[in-house]
Amino acid sequence: MPRSLPVTVLLALFALPVAAAEVRPDASEAAFGDFHRRFSLAAYAYPRHGAAALGLLGFDVYADVAVDRTFGDETFARAVLDDGLTGDMLGVVRVGARKGLPGGFNLGVSYGRALETDVKLVSAEVQWSILKGGPLTPALALRATGTRSLDDSAYTLDQYGAEILFSKGFTVLTPYVGAGVVRSEGTLDATRGRTFTTTETSGVLYAGVTLNLLLPKITVEVEKADVVQGAVRVAFGL
Repeated sequence: MPRSLPVTVLLALFALPVAAAEVRPDASEAAFGDFHRRFSLAAYAYPRHGAAALGLLGFDVYADVAVDRTFGDETFARAVLDDGLTGDMLGVVRVGARKGLPGGFNLGVSYGRALETDVKLVSAEVQWSILKGGPLTPALALRATGTRSLDDSAYTLDQYGAEILFSKGFTVLTPYVGAGVVRSEGTLDATRGRTFTTTETSGVLYAGVTLNLLLPKITVEVEKADVVQGAVRVAFGL
């Protein structure tokens, strides 16, 4: 299989129609609260990489997709979105970059959107590798991330997370695990001058493995919050 194929597939996902299902401003407050809780965790900017620092010369550019397989089958999704999702699956795609900085820090930014909806997202992350890791020891890092939706939807998301992350590098494989806490505030600009705001604080768990082929690096991650979802990232860099 050509190494460029995974990236081509992810970029093709971005080329799909921008919005098929819009967030309805006339949704009920209860349905919106349930929607926000599930959507915010599905759209959380999980790491999809290990705990080691990239180093001063290191960088990654990437594209990834995460899939919640049953999102569209939920009652709240049918009440809040004005159209259905293909196969009832919610896919969130992102493109982004990470850069190594002095002192074991990595800084990253990304742009994404929830496929077949009108919700677009910008995210940023900073990671500090406390332990570099070595032949017999794992790498350990603290990570903070923030996500905000762009302003062309009735739904606004502001989200912040903090995590602890462990990984262990081998020759071409780097398995990793992590856990964190996420605070997500959602606002619906509803009809008739009403505004609904709801805030959720949730725990997240994840585990993954990166196959380092140099060009590219392929990561598969399993993520657990309200439900279990899967994600794939394809990255290039040093």
